[in-house]
Amino acid sequence: MKTAARRVLFHRAWTKYNGGTSGGQLKVRDAFEHFASSPLFEPKVYFGPETVWYDNPGNVWHPYRKQALQHWTIQPTDLLFFAGWDWKVLPPEQREKPPVPVLNIAQPRQIMLPDARRDYLMHPAIRIAKSTVGKKILEDYGVNGPVFFIPDAVDFSLIPKPNPQPELDVLIAGLKNPRMARALERRLRWHNFLRRDKIRFKVQVPPKLPTRQDFLNLVNTARVVVYLPLTESQGAEGFYLPPLEGMVMEKFVICPYAVGNADFCIPNETCLLPAYDTASVFSAILEALKMDKARFHQIIEAGRAIANRHTLEEERKAILELAGKADDLWQDDSLYHTKR
Repeated sequence: MKTAARRVLFHRAWTKYNGGTSGGQLKVRDAFEHFASSPLFEPKVYFGPETVWYDNPGNVWHPYRKQALQHWTIQPTDLLFFAGWDWKVLPPEQREKPPVPVLNIAQPRQIMLPDARRDYLMHPAIRIAKSTVGKKILEDYGVNGPVFFIPDAVDFSLIPKPNPQPELDVLIAGLKNPRMARALERRLRWHNFLRRDKIRFKVQVPPKLPTRQDFLNLVNTARVVVYLPLTESQGAEGFYLPPLEGMVMEKFVICPYAVGNADFCIPNETCLLPAYDTASVFSAILEALKMDKARFHQIIEAGRAIANRHTLEEERKAILELAGKADDLWQDDSLYHTKR
């Protein structure tokens, strides 16, 4: 007799126009599709009542709107898959004592005092960290439950072929730090005013482009791409996928340390990793543009090699294996501060 597939409940919500386009939404959607690919699981998504469905082509959840659950009801055999604010779908008593196992993507910045999600880390869950540094931060903080390292993956089907003749020397991807992006823009303009060797550049600041594909196409217009992640004061990044996507497109990557990029942004091997200030990032731009051609391409090749290991297949395997162990992990009270 065939065993029924096990339900995995997802909860998503947003009120911003581009709320469905973030990296966080993208990776939770990928997890949803990983479960959908397995005959052992049946993912279901519930969209909170606060969700506003704008006509936004970048919303990765649009294909699942019609088949979404109309009511949030947990069955005894379910698994929950949470990230970010998803805990709020549970009443307070269920957050403290979830009725079924919870798989929870947790970010290091959630331990910070201003982050209201900090309290969620004390609820029992089987947690997923996206970087080795993030895993250690969460474990050192003392989250309630075991922490497993599952890095984010690149959707290679979305990545355009490397552009052999990029029209830009430098692109500054500054959505998360527009102030520094504009400061770098001023320095580049001043450089071009004073020097004969003009730098062809573009600066990306908010608003976001409509879709992820639009962003990837923009990245593909440059030889060197500067990524400005969340700063340390903002809690840094849980993973930070864009530089990895740039490495797949054979871009020369410049990216300051951001916690979540430590496993693949290896200084002077796969990228330049300047201090996170305007002067240092600008110096890194000039260093990259003046670099010996052989060295320049050596760094690009090393970046491409490390990015090639971040496949959706590996991510899918890791998530499904963890889900398969969820019951055993959930029953091991030694892994939790409190569970029942």
